[in-house]
Amino acid sequence: MSETPTWQCNLQLTNDLRAPHIARHTIRTALRGHASPPDLTDTAELLTSELVSNAVKHSDGPVTVRLRSRPEGIRVNVLDNHPDLPNPLPCTTDQSFGRGLYLVESLADAWGRYPVTGHFRVPGWKVVWFELAARE
Repeated sequence: MSETPTWQCNLQLTNDLRAPHIARHTIRTALRGHASPPDLTDTAELLTSELVSNAVKHSDGPVTVRLRSRPEGIRVNVLDNHPDLPNPLPCTTDQSFGRGLYLVESLADAWGRYPVTGHFRVPGWKVVWFELAARE
């Protein structure tokens, strides 16, 4: 079997309540277009939506989503201008919020966050990312 080629999809979003919806559909379309397995596509769509929702809620600038696919799996980065690096909240049944990073932590094969440094953006920007391994 031939190796799956590496490809990338970038999405620039305004800070708008419709951004998570647009990101979900873009990720789904890109992954389906490259014949990704349905379970990987569904999980990537959910986790991207959670990260973009957090970015829209906590930042006041644009949100960038980058999907990279490689033979070993996919990686999604979400970039926003809120300086705080998020941590998962304890998951409780009496709150209607705070489950996004818990889902990312539970469903992703790897995830993390880091501040953007250097001349790429003004100080205060960050990236939250997750990876999903390709499954046979």
